[in-house]
Amino acid sequence: MLLVGCLLLVAMPLVAEAEVLVYHGEQTLYADTVWDGEVLIDGILTVAPGVTLEIRPGSRVRFTRLDTNGDGVGEHEIFSQGTVLAIGTEQQPILFTSAEATPRRGDWGALNMMVSEQDNRLVHCRVEYAYRGFHAHFSKASLSAVEFRYNLRGAQFQESQVVIDSCRFIDNSNGLQFRNSRVELSHSLVSGSHWGVRCVYSDVVMRNCTISDNLINGFNMRDGSLLAHGNRIVGNRRGLYLQRSRGDIGHNRLADNSEHGIFLEDSTVELAMNLISANGRSGVRWLNSEGRIAGNRISDNGVYALINDGTTSVSARNNWWGTDDVDLIGLAVRDGQDRPGAGSVDVRYPLARPLSGPYRLE
Repeated sequence: MLLVGCLLLVAMPLVAEAEVLVYHGEQTLYADTVWDGEVLIDGILTVAPGVTLEIRPGSRVRFTRLDTNGDGVGEHEIFSQGTVLAIGTEQQPILFTSAEATPRRGDWGALNMMVSEQDNRLVHCRVEYAYRGFHAHFSKASLSAVEFRYNLRGAQFQESQVVIDSCRFIDNSNGLQFRNSRVELSHSLVSGSHWGVRCVYSDVVMRNCTISDNLINGFNMRDGSLLAHGNRIVGNRRGLYLQRSRGDIGHNRLADNSEHGIFLEDSTVELAMNLISANGRSGVRWLNSEGRIAGNRISDNGVYALINDGTTSVSARNNWWGTDDVDLIGLAVRDGQDRPGAGSVDVRYPLARPLSGPYRLE
């Protein structure tokens, strides 16, 4: 019996580790392809136009590092002109990461969508150690429950339509940057970057997001339009900075930013029903802008509640300033009375108490 048992053990094949699918050099997928398991990209893999790459839950896609020009950026990547569907689950997320033993930011290039106008989707993924975790040009994509971390740029896109929901951009050198794009950003976190969100020539709707603890600006827009409702923009250098832009800014918490809660430069803005508090230099800095500031709670900011550094006047009636004493409010405002040539600030009809419940405090 012992001999038979030994013979059976010899005859039984050992269970092998899952086989790794490897792509070397420059290769192209010309037919619909499904990945389910371990994948190694040792080159540049192109998804041809009309082709769909499906990546199933629990798959792990690793990229080797190759930096031929010494700029510190790896060149291996997925370059898609077709459709990428990377749809994981909460229990089995999909991982895109470096194959290096000691990974670092910029080890590989990007999940790169180029003229990829189908519905590219990333769901329940983690993207790390890339130059640009997600990159799109003339493309459409939706990102849901994706975590971008330790990338040089979490996501970057141009001339694209992108929907971002319930994503986390944490500890990237820059969080999100884009231009000439239409973006919906909701229920997402951008934190721990130099620049949080940086965009130009774009139309953005941002709801219920947290933009926190970024070293330079939390959210910076130039020459665009922004609807921002229900967000927390806290702990950055400047919280929200709009340049030559249009803004509908309501029901946000703009607090604990080391310089300004919101800085408006050559912009047209409706700033209403926000909590603007505990910012280091001022709650609001206004420079040659137009619009209205009303119904906000602007109190307990470091030096000034509101600074008017431009020549235009500011309508700031019907706000709560921590007091309804107009003389005390005047001391918290810097305008033409303090700086010759600057415009005036109208703080008449201050609220006797802050409006209840309009701010996202959690």
